Amino acid sequence: MRRAATAALMFAVLASLTGCVAHSSTPDTAHTSAPKQATATVERRTITDVLTVSFTVTAGVDYTVSAPAIGKLEAAGAGYAFLPSSGGPASPLSLPATTTHVEALVPEDTEIAAGTPLLSVHDAALTLKAPLTAAQVLRLAGRIPSAVKAEIDGSTGPFDCPLDDPRPTESEDGDYAVYCRLPVNVPAIDGATGLIALTLSQAKDALALPIEAVAGSRQDGEVYLKGHTAPHPVSLGITDGAYIQITKGLNAGDVVTIPSPSLLGDD
Repeated sequence: MRRAATAALMFAVLASLTGCVAHSSTPDTAHTSAPKQATATVERRTITDVLTVSFTVTAGVDYTVSAPAIGKLEAAGAGYAFLPSSGGPASPLSLPATTTHVEALVPEDTEIAAGTPLLSVHDAALTLKAPLTAAQVLRLAGRIPSAVKAEIDGSTGPFDCPLDDPRPTESEDGDYAVYCRLPVNVPAIDGATGLIALTLSQAKDALALPIEAVAGSRQDGEVYLKGHTAPHPVSLGITDGAYIQITKGLNAGDVVTIPSPSLLGDD
């Protein structure tokens, strides 16, 4: 009898312990949920595409002046002019008074394409030289900056600083740079450094998403619409580095998930 009672007691204790374990694990399982997925909503905002580049002040630089359109280089007195093929009069190619050497890079009266280097110029004045990476040259994409501001470290600024030529100059080594002649009223020395900001374009009241919500950066892209697993195609415009313009494929108020579709695709 004692053995039977002892066995019954042990069975009851084990059953009780088993019930406690099962009971204590139930709340953890019941209250566990998947992490909330990040989302972004398509909204309207002003996007300004500004390219910021470091520069060095240099005394005496060589840069090129390129063709603004299809046309011809013409001699104009002691200087040169550009005659557009689309019609209209020839426009003098203005060079600074501190220019010490000019060389024509194309035959005169020969039609050339837009962007073709026309003149090689040496300017003896203090000039801001801003080297460009290959990615920055591609970002320019032939666009003419609508505004250019510069600021020298430890000096006054920012100040307006129109480029000597809006298209990058390529060196003999294959490197690219843009140049801006330093205004005479801005204190500077050879070797000073700073930043130059080129405003490339602006889109007001544009549909936009954070860049981390969009795969792609030039013309075509993809997003994940909330509740969908297949990538959704979109057309893209300009970016300010934080937001990118959506020109087609989405409407204001649409919700997408973050991160964006992988550029490599799904395995």
